[in-house]
Amino acid sequence: MSVTAVVLAGGPGTRLRPFTLHRPKPLMPVVNKPIIDYVLDLLELSGMVERTYVLLDYMGELLEDRLRRERRAIEVVPITFKALGTADAVRRIRHALSGDFLVLMGDIITNLDVSALWNAHREKGAIATVALKDVENPSHYGFALLSHDGRVCSFIEKPRSYELYVVSLAMRAAHAKHSYANAVSVGVYALSYKLLDVLDDNPYLLDFGRHVFPYLVEEGYPVYGWYAESCYWLDVGTPQTYHQANADVLDGLSAPLRPPGINSSGVWMESVKELVGDVEPPSALGQGASVRAGARLGPYSVVGRDVVVEEGARVVSSVLMEEAVVRKGAAVINSIVGSGAEIGEGARVVQSLVEDGAAVPLSVHLTGALVLRERAQPREALERSGVGKARAATA
Repeated sequence: MSVTAVVLAGGPGTRLRPFTLHRPKPLMPVVNKPIIDYVLDLLELSGMVERTYVLLDYMGELLEDRLRRERRAIEVVPITFKALGTADAVRRIRHALSGDFLVLMGDIITNLDVSALWNAHREKGAIATVALKDVENPSHYGFALLSHDGRVCSFIEKPRSYELYVVSLAMRAAHAKHSYANAVSVGVYALSYKLLDVLDDNPYLLDFGRHVFPYLVEEGYPVYGWYAESCYWLDVGTPQTYHQANADVLDGLSAPLRPPGINSSGVWMESVKELVGDVEPPSALGQGASVRAGARLGPYSVVGRDVVVEEGARVVSSVLMEEAVVRKGAAVINSIVGSGAEIGEGARVVQSLVEDGAAVPLSVHLTGALVLRERAQPREALERSGVGKARAATA
């Protein structure tokens, strides 16, 4: 079986700024591997995907360069253009598709069974099959209600609370399946080639969640939901979920998708430059990293490529991207530190975001701060975003 997949990787990732000011979101490193690599690993491991089109836009040249340098068992074809939405992007590559195909968002980490989704799609003869998972709060995702045979009878993108209530009542009255379930789209679809005709005939259908799926349901097309309850899935869209993604991958929740390097007693290690300090699992050390004498790292900390953690420094439940430096006696706790950033000697950074190339002066103590290249400022929004709440720890 030979299947074509389409990965949508063109969004600007505004909720992950300031880090996405310097890289597209699919290149955000999760345990020292870009998010897009986890998506492509999933397709490769399925054993059924032969070719994957990766559709790019924002900072597309950076991602395209990465994809062209990677060697994989599947063919990966990056294409860069401006699109008006997820469905519009697929519409624009119709010429490259010749049969039913898969669509995946390029900013998710999941180990769902792609083959099982595909088989369910073909068995039902659906025009679209949407992978679903129950979540506590469906208001941030595409929400689906199913009939007893698994057919989608209502689809609402990012519903308000009153919409959820009204639709649930209506579906319960109609004896719909899972009328109180919070089933949301995980951003993985199996789609019929016939759907491309629908997109061509209706150019105003620009986005799968906001336009295409509601339209198909209203017009009576066979749209089915496929539950992926046993799988791991995370939409990496905010500082909180980015922090959580790193912790989850360290915990092995995404297996068989794995970080680079070798796992040695719970520590993922590449070819480090220097390791004299203490590392508590689960943690990860990237290529060329240095953890010097008296430094303490972990648990739940990720040290990227060529990062330096100097003598007596402490890093807990944090992500240090490539070439960051933590000076002597400094502490980084429940934080995300961008590429090339520097934490000054004796400084203490707690539950904060430090932009690429930014510097925290020596002996400064920051909590809940957004540290930019020009300045550091308190940020109440960090408390709402929940940075550091996943696997929180204290020094």
